[in-house]
Amino acid sequence: MFDAVVSGFGTGIVLSCMLGTVFFALIQNSIDFGYKSGIFIASGVVFSDIFYISAAMAGTSFLPDTPQMPFYISLVGGLLLLGLGVSSIFRKKVEIKPQKTRLGNALYYFGQGFLLNVLNPVNFFFWVAIVAHLQTEKYFTFNLQIVFFIFCLLAIFLTEVGISFSASRLRKLFTPLIMQRFNQISGGIFVSFGIKLLIDAFTKYA
Repeated sequence: MFDAVVSGFGTGIVLSCMLGTVFFALIQNSIDFGYKSGIFIASGVVFSDIFYISAAMAGTSFLPDTPQMPFYISLVGGLLLLGLGVSSIFRKKVEIKPQKTRLGNALYYFGQGFLLNVLNPVNFFFWVAIVAHLQTEKYFTFNLQIVFFIFCLLAIFLTEVGISFSASRLRKLFTPLIMQRFNQISGGIFVSFGIKLLIDAFTKYA
């Protein structure tokens, strides 16, 4: 039990610190709109991870049997990231202060975290690899595997909330001009990831 808790929590921390699109979205939105936006983004990420873990543990049996699924996922994910990137690059100057969290905003941030995570095929392969490793090496029983993933997801959520809170605390250091440059850099990163997914869609999965 202790090994499952510790290894699950450690795996979650490592996964949440990977410099992917979610990481930059957390920082960008937390600086722009406060740490609450990051909490909802992290919640969306965790829910998408639950979906992927469930699919991996079930052997993907309940997923649609579509050979071109990786193509569609990469295509939609690439277009989503291109849209977010272009929006960030051309975003008008943001007034740097926390905004009230409304239901519409909460659903938007939750959806952003969910889609950024679920439309990145690499995340699914990560979870498949982890599940396969646990089941092949027989480290844990099924019940302990559930414990492993619960603490893995808890670590991901807490780490991303911590990143969001830390970024929001730095808000006072950012002038509108610095924020505009930061948004442009973040947008460029999103565009780069989006182009990479689109290239993969047409070269690897088409």
